[in-house]
Parts: sequence; structure tokens; C-alpha cells
Amino acid sequence: MIRSIVFAEDDEDDQFYFREAFHEINSEIRVLFVSNGNQLMQLLKNFLPDLIFLDLEMPYKNGLECLVELRNNPALNKLPVIVLSSTMRPANIQTSYEMGANLFLHKSSRYSEFSECLKQIMMMDWDHPELIRKQHCNDMVFRSFN
Repeated sequence: MIRSIVFAEDDEDDQFYFREAFHEINSEIRVLFVSNGNQLMQLLKNFLPDLIFLDLEMPYKNGLECLVELRNNPALNKLPVIVLSSTMRPANIQTSYEMGANLFLHKSSRYSEFSECLKQIMMMDWDHPELIRKQHCNDMVFRSFN
């Protein structure tokens, strides 16, 4: 069961959409926001969320750098990570999975699509993130309209 989420994203509009969507999905889930990779890694020294949403393009330390650091840290390497990006470049998606992402989510510019994706993601069995990765890695990218 997901009780806490960290959303690592530098775009304030995306943070707003995420906050609004999660308020609709389940307002009891604690959602913390960081705006760059350094803030994320600093936060994770004192707080372990149940799930991380990680933007690829952030200042100071990008999402892939954070993902490598997470997967190389024994205390953090089992945390489920969903990589978010507005790109659909196959190389970015493949690299995200190779670096250890459990799921790759394409950021939709439409709130309704984004919200629906988040609802579907929250219904997944995050007690077994390796199975989610195995199932969706072949599909490459998770979108509500797949």
C-alpha cells in the first residue's frame, strides 16, 4: 500500500497537476515535492517514501543521475521509481529501464490523461515493483491510452 510519494520535478505546473490529481485519487497519501536531483538525494537521507516519481530533466542532478545513485545505494536500491518525461525518444525510455526504472511514464499535456495514468499506476501492486518493470518494460512506456 502506498502511503507516501516523492515527486521530483522542477516544473511548477507539473507539480500543480500532480498535487491536484493525487488530491482526487487519494488525499491521504503524503506527497512531498523536490525541484532538483540534489534535493531528492538529500531528502532520501532522512525519509524513505513508498514510491518515487522522477523527472528526467532536472537541474543540478538529472533523473538518470539520481536513478544510478539510487540503484547503487543498498539502502535505497529497492525503492520503486517511475521515470517521467515529456520525451518519447526510444533511447531515453530504454536507458531509463536499463538504469533501473520500474516504469516509464510519458507526461501528457492533458490533465485528464495524466490523472488517469496516475490512477492506473496507483492500482498496481507496488509491493512487487520488479513485476511491474518486467510487464511494462516490454511495452516501453506506460500511457493511459495504450
